[in-house]
Amino acid sequence: MNSKIFSQRFNRELAMLGLPEDLNEKTKAVAKVFGVTRHLANAMIFGHAVLPEHQLDKIAQILEVCPAWLSGQTERRKAYPSHDVSAERPAREFSAENDITEDA
Repeated sequence: MNSKIFSQRFNRELAMLGLPEDLNEKTKAVAKVFGVTRHLANAMIFGHAVLPEHQLDKIAQILEVCPAWLSGQTERRKAYPSHDVSAERPAREFSAENDITEDA
């Protein structure tokens, strides 16, 4: 995994999801959404983390992108291999005040 490419692509996907720009708020939101510690969330944002394959796959699934693209193994952005990801998890809405709310 190329951690620099991962960080660039990860941050691009986070921006597309509407996560807060403020670093502290962004770190808290990443930790909550991806189920990681704030320390690891910060490392992912700045490209200082080398993630195990299962964790990369989980992150890619949540972002709905191909793990190979997210990790820098391929240049072409593709959707996550499972085409019915939306049925597996609730829609999420991000806000700076609430961090994250889930549709019931």
